[in-house]
Amino acid sequence: MAETALTDTVVSTARPAGLRGIAADWSSDQRAFKNVSWGKAMMWIFLLSDTFIFSCFLLSYMTARMSTTVPWPNPSEVFALTIGDKKIPLILIAIMTFVLISSSGTMAMAVNFGYRRDRAKTAALMLATAAFGATFVGMQAFEWTKLIMEGVRP
Repeated sequence: MAETALTDTVVSTARPAGLRGIAADWSSDQRAFKNVSWGKAMMWIFLLSDTFIFSCFLLSYMTARMSTTVPWPNPSEVFALTIGDKKIPLILIAIMTFVLISSSGTMAMAVNFGYRRDRAKTAALMLATAAFGATFVGMQAFEWTKLIMEGVRP
């Protein structure tokens, strides 16, 4: 009687077949990320959570935009930049996008040169990245100042 009680309490190490095996694997966290580094798994979790949050923001914007009867302003007019007495639509957004992508490229190159232990190029590229970042923030400040002067309020 005592022997049967001991054999009933022994847990099998073999994974169950089918969906029960998948559920047992994920719930015990024994093999779920076996061939993936912890940093890579956490990066994927971050990307998924960021996607969900951004989707919620887009849905909220869509709901607010569709529920109002007041017409929304034309983005081409709101974000136009006057250069030489000529209004160029969305040029400021195009320049900011270029600056942001360029800062991403300079940071990626800085990381690459950092791995190569080239301190001078790494420092120069990080300074270029900081300059691009400051330029982007300055353009954001300009854009918000322009919008507030035109009467847009948060």
